[in-house]
Amino acid sequence: MVNLSDIADFAQQVAQAISSALDIEVQIIDRQLRLIAGTGMYFNRINEIFDVTSACHHVMETGHPLIIEEAKKHKICLQCRYRPTCADLAEICYPILLDDSCVGVIAFIAQREDQQQTLIARKDTLLMFIGKMSAMLAYTIRSYELNRQISRLIDSQQTIMDSIQEGLISINTEGQIVFANQAAAILIGIAQTDLLKKPIHEIFQSSEEIMMCMKQQKTMEIELFTKVSLKAKQFIGTVTSIIGYDGEPGLVICFRDIEAIPKAIRNYLRKERKITFDDILGKSQAILNAKKRAFQVASSDSSILITGESGTGKEMFARAIHYASSRSSGPLISINCGAIPEGLLESELFGYEEGAFTGAKKGGKPGQFELANNGTLFLDEIGDMPLHLQVKLLRVIEEKQVQRVGGTKPIFVNARIIAATNKNLEKMISSGEFREDLFYRLNVIPLHIPPLRERPEDIETYLAHFIDKYNALLNKKIGYPTDEVIAILKNYSWPGNVRELENVIEYAINLETGPKISVSSLPEKLLSSQHPLPSYSTKVKDLEKKVLVEAINKYKDKPDKVQHLCASLGISRSTLYRKLKQFNLKIK
Repeated sequence: MVNLSDIADFAQQVAQAISSALDIEVQIIDRQLRLIAGTGMYFNRINEIFDVTSACHHVMETGHPLIIEEAKKHKICLQCRYRPTCADLAEICYPILLDDSCVGVIAFIAQREDQQQTLIARKDTLLMFIGKMSAMLAYTIRSYELNRQISRLIDSQQTIMDSIQEGLISINTEGQIVFANQAAAILIGIAQTDLLKKPIHEIFQSSEEIMMCMKQQKTMEIELFTKVSLKAKQFIGTVTSIIGYDGEPGLVICFRDIEAIPKAIRNYLRKERKITFDDILGKSQAILNAKKRAFQVASSDSSILITGESGTGKEMFARAIHYASSRSSGPLISINCGAIPEGLLESELFGYEEGAFTGAKKGGKPGQFELANNGTLFLDEIGDMPLHLQVKLLRVIEEKQVQRVGGTKPIFVNARIIAATNKNLEKMISSGEFREDLFYRLNVIPLHIPPLRERPEDIETYLAHFIDKYNALLNKKIGYPTDEVIAILKNYSWPGNVRELENVIEYAINLETGPKISVSSLPEKLLSSQHPLPSYSTKVKDLEKKVLVEAINKYKDKPDKVQHLCASLGISRSTLYRKLKQFNLKIK
């Protein structure tokens, strides 16, 4: 049976969001009276089991809401074991009901007099709101249970499947659809019977990625695109590998229209989608070596410093490392050190106490280190962190304790650090812009992501992926580029790396009117930069000239400079003069 504790992370996010919006404390308790989510003082009491004399236990037993306007005077409070030390002034407790069974309690709690007055004045509105929050938690538990049992539901009766609002499709080893519920037919826009036996590649883009789940026997969250109807549609879905009763492998795809999901949740799902090393594209030896090294160190708790130019995919590597580690069930918290103003970065990283500065939230706010406890903290653009914060960051890493801005109490944190930068930190150390001791703390395991220009064999892999993606988004059927286009793409230096390549493909598919990407649809910047790459002989000549110039400058003040030049370069006088003439150089 699914318990509220199975969705504890989601419940904590709900509690924090309500507390921030209403300026009230929130607690959520499961059927065992265990506190699984809380704010304020209750945040530090998570996992505590409440006593049977508590108000929450009364609501659990009766299955009815309870409003306490004056704590300690209410008849339930009179028998409560916590009464002598309880800081609560008023509260609204509401049962979380699932199939007529109480699986938990959510409570809004006032611990200040102004909160108490607000709770009493708006009790009817708050009662209605807390009821909706209770229903949402119950729905989330049901959704969690549905995803966990989806492989068993595939063999249930058609009527049960058709009652589910999410689209469900099952495919066999040949990639043919063998089952589709009514919701799937409505979402896709094809009659339910017409979906059967259709190849999955006729319905969704990225069918190869879908079928890979069957081969690797894994579950994957994915964005799905279809253009069966006149307008392209986009879905959020989960692809699950299953084994049927007949022993044959298959796949179940559970999906819903992305437009039906609020924008904030869509952004959260995209951001938090589980990234694996299989999601990192590329077949070059350079990228394969980087993936292999990253996978090898994923199980460690040592700090990792990922270096590489902008657009090479450093954050994808960080996410893949987290989800391949023993911390994968914990939070992955990302913060861009260069995107947050210097004045806010300290409080964002380390949190702050109430009254720490003008505008500080009542009750304070946990920082990213606290939120990443038992998980991973990804510090992107670490080279942009101010020096005075580098000192504090070093102390947190060494002591595994964080102190909030305006606070005096150290808070233990257990977070693995993965940092990333596109800057040369060793050069910054020499110029005094980055602390050497912090560098060595972060650079325990260095991981370099090579730029795209050093692995041109990966360009065609990215091409296929981005063409599929933007064909679906833009409702087009543009084919693979011509050989001339591929040659141009491989001859370009890609200063923006994979991110720039994606931008170019999106641009080209928008402008292309023919059946495949042609030269005319490429950005002008790409075409104007097309110059033949220097040949081997050219590079040798450039190096030869450089060595000769350095030798001339070294011996220019010697009276017998020609003799010194010949001796140091290991060439005769005639060869020296020939080279001087070849490179238009003179000995002063």
